[in-house]
Amino acid sequence: MTKQKKYEETIVGILLRNPEAMTKHEIDERYFHEWRSVIIACKEISAKGDEVDILSIAEHMNRRDLLATLNAIRQESSGALANLQRYLDGLRDIWRAEQMGAVLTASLAELRNGGEVDAIISQLMQSTMAAATAEAKSHNHGIKKALGKFLDRLDLMLESKDAGGMGLKTGISDLDKVLGGLHPSDMVIVGARPGVGKTSFGVSVMMNLAKQGKRVAMISSEMSVDQVMLRITSLEAGIAGNKLRDADLDDSEWTRITAMTNRLVNMSIRIYDKPVVNVSDVMLRSKAWMVDGGVDFIVVDYLTRIRPVKSIGNQNLDVGEVVTGMKNVARSLNIPVMVLAQLNRDAANRRPIMSDLRDSGIIEQEADQILMLYRDNENPLNPSEIIVEKNRHGESKLIIPCYFNKPTMQWTNLSNQYADAA
Repeated sequence: MTKQKKYEETIVGILLRNPEAMTKHEIDERYFHEWRSVIIACKEISAKGDEVDILSIAEHMNRRDLLATLNAIRQESSGALANLQRYLDGLRDIWRAEQMGAVLTASLAELRNGGEVDAIISQLMQSTMAAATAEAKSHNHGIKKALGKFLDRLDLMLESKDAGGMGLKTGISDLDKVLGGLHPSDMVIVGARPGVGKTSFGVSVMMNLAKQGKRVAMISSEMSVDQVMLRITSLEAGIAGNKLRDADLDDSEWTRITAMTNRLVNMSIRIYDKPVVNVSDVMLRSKAWMVDGGVDFIVVDYLTRIRPVKSIGNQNLDVGEVVTGMKNVARSLNIPVMVLAQLNRDAANRRPIMSDLRDSGIIEQEADQILMLYRDNENPLNPSEIIVEKNRHGESKLIIPCYFNKPTMQWTNLSNQYADAA
């Protein structure tokens, strides 16, 4: 008898002797071969509120010939109810191995038939990750366990209250007060029209977190690593970006770059600059960072340059898959993910609103926070603004005045604007 067959018959025997176990364990019929139809029947009978027994299963399936077989399994199976989860986990692991084997076999066949290598690799990574991360943990929570988990978190929140909340600090104090920082598993959308500085905002937040000792990363499909490093250098060394682009540097500025280099080499900063990137690339790269030293925050630049794994030709549905994928990254890694987004062109010269986001419906649904950036080009001395359009954890429809230092492309506290002016 194969291990698959042994596990299946043992599980079915336990369920026939202990039908109440159907409601206490998450039993996935995908993991079964020979007895899949019986498991489906048991779940359907339970869903109707009826009792699961040998006769009800046979009648539900219109298979009276099953009575003797089911009775034999009930009597002869020696599996203990206490070990049911272990048997279910074993069956899940066999299924995962089968799935990965099938994916590898199909990918090899596609390669031999001259398929596009990059597309096959991308699909292979997504499929194997789906099989490899099939969760063993239960999503069913009793009130005791749920309450205990919540109270533990509440203790942590109280301990960190004096520091402004549990979330990671963006470095813009008024924004941190409103958001409580950036929270684990949250997806934060930052929208702005071209030229306002959404990439600079993402880099500013990332570097503020890096200087706090956090492990940060940027997925940049728009800019190369050299362009990202120019932004970081300008911000951290306090040198105008145009001077860096022209290498128009004096001795004091070279000294500042040297000092900046010595600081940065001790920070945990990752940059992934693949120009054509899809949802599975983001998920796989993020998980790789988590395994290789960990990551606390990721900024993705930017939303509409990320592609679905397989486009179906409908922009709204494609964007929906990407947005959901970014939220899944945040949730599966339990870290905040900041996704930069382009606004519709008609958002120019006015404060943007949520509907200015392209395909805003699914974005509004999935995002935990939505921030809009605004700078008054006609009156550049006016404070720059972060508009909190959505905030799952608190107040929204607020305007946070702040300062955008255009030469160094840095978003910071409004007080710094007055300090620079002085």
